[in-house]
Amino acid sequence: MLGFAFLDSRLSIWGWIGLVPLILLLRYKDHSRNFLAGWLVGFFWFLVACHWLRHVTWIGCFSLCLFEATWLGLWMMLAGLFPLFWRILVFPSLWVAEEFLRSKGELGFSWNLIGHLSGPLAPFAQGWGVFGISFLMVGFNALLAWLVACYLLKRRPAAMPEGAGFFLILPLIWLGVGWWEIQPVPKPSDQIRTAIVQGNFPQSLKWQVPVQEAVDRYVNETSRLAFNEPVDLICWPEVSIPAILSESPSLFEFLAGRVIDWRVPLLFGILDEDSRSRKPFPLYNSAVLLDPADLNSSQKFTDPRQVSWFLRGEPQKKASGSAILPSAEASFPDLGVLGSPSAWRNNLRDVIRVYDKARLLPFGEYVPLGKVLTFIQDFVEKSGGGAFSSGRAGKVLETRFGPIGPLICFESTHAGLARRAVLNGAVVLANLTNDAWFLQSAAAEQHARQCRFRAIETGRAVIRAANTGISGIYLPNGDLTSELPPWTVSGAIADAPLFEHLTFAVRVGDFFAWLCLVCLAFSVNLMRAMPRHMAEASSLLLDGCRGDPDTQNLQFDRLREE
Repeated sequence: MLGFAFLDSRLSIWGWIGLVPLILLLRYKDHSRNFLAGWLVGFFWFLVACHWLRHVTWIGCFSLCLFEATWLGLWMMLAGLFPLFWRILVFPSLWVAEEFLRSKGELGFSWNLIGHLSGPLAPFAQGWGVFGISFLMVGFNALLAWLVACYLLKRRPAAMPEGAGFFLILPLIWLGVGWWEIQPVPKPSDQIRTAIVQGNFPQSLKWQVPVQEAVDRYVNETSRLAFNEPVDLICWPEVSIPAILSESPSLFEFLAGRVIDWRVPLLFGILDEDSRSRKPFPLYNSAVLLDPADLNSSQKFTDPRQVSWFLRGEPQKKASGSAILPSAEASFPDLGVLGSPSAWRNNLRDVIRVYDKARLLPFGEYVPLGKVLTFIQDFVEKSGGGAFSSGRAGKVLETRFGPIGPLICFESTHAGLARRAVLNGAVVLANLTNDAWFLQSAAAEQHARQCRFRAIETGRAVIRAANTGISGIYLPNGDLTSELPPWTVSGAIADAPLFEHLTFAVRVGDFFAWLCLVCLAFSVNLMRAMPRHMAEASSLLLDGCRGDPDTQNLQFDRLREE
């Protein structure tokens, strides 16, 4: 049920009831059975919700489902430690702890958080964050399961042990504080006219398309927009041009000339190498900001509008091992402004403003513990991945209207990265992505839904430029404006408001998730002190739906006499 809810936003209501059958399946302290039930549900949940991953790798799809199902198995196993009447409050804390832990670390995966199904409750994420909304939704599921069990058994569960309620309601108190802190979206300090361009290159052709064709498509669409209306910023998607910037001086000069012609900063995605980096893999998935003010003031360009070798279409010298990337080894005798290839590589990052992707895709862009798992590292590299280095999280790119916080690809699924950018001064966020990998599946909608939460949580507009969609601007209230038709070559100009305030979710960060972990630990200790007759009564409540009513009545009478 939950898996299908993530496939279609119209089914998000299932998030409020989808856990009820699972909770009713729990058996008190039957650890192996509970773990197996949770693992099976988790496996099919992720298999349905993330089936689109098979378009990239079948092995990766099944491996992900096998691994992520373990978290739900652990949740069921730990949930079985608690009697039924505790679960209304214990289950939400336990669920938040599970979602929080599985989203952290090198293998962190923030997809399929139940809070993303909250529908009209999503705007409250500015006070609670997505984990706070997950807490409420799981609490509602637990309450509903408790009422169903009580109705079927026609009995009232015993009371909680003295003192247990204090630790169990702490998260609810914190949610009350978050509710109090929720404020209407303030007036923006300013707004910028943003041109968003969607190139629409299928992934099967993306790295086979000549660089000139990719550049022409983006430049032509941008020129159509920029010359018709005043624009403050241009955004292209992740790796919008299939090239390595540091190996492509002519490409850079061409783009620099266009930026100066447009008189507008250009933010675009491209691969880049840092020759000064000491990392074993100096290749980065980058977001580059070309600002006409930087290019005009740079002494490296005597005439940036000069028609280059790239623009004239002279034969290109292929880069080593590539049939499509312009090479830094090509000579430019008529320019005299770029210097030698080595000087070009060393000086490039002095001219541009660049953000290097900080949260890399495990087993795609890098291999966790690659020095130990050398056979996996070799396999991934032969498949065309695993050779990227990570940049600095939270880095912002300065512009005349304020800092931009870039988020590349699935970085938008990690709330901590967006929060760090805002704390570093970002007045607007920009998500450059390419979801063409997953064809016309639910992946694009799921990804965009999480980007929406980053806008709500941080109180910042998120400019979203995607290769094949979904592109547009998410406002801090969660609305999507100027959405471009998916799977089309298109562009649009929209206003992105700029904000400087800090929401409660930004100020407190993951405090609520940590609070749930602490309260859970106290609850486990209190559970150990529970009187035996209360635990046995709770066990009867859990199994009552499956047992004989007359037998249950006799057992309850015996416990009452004790």
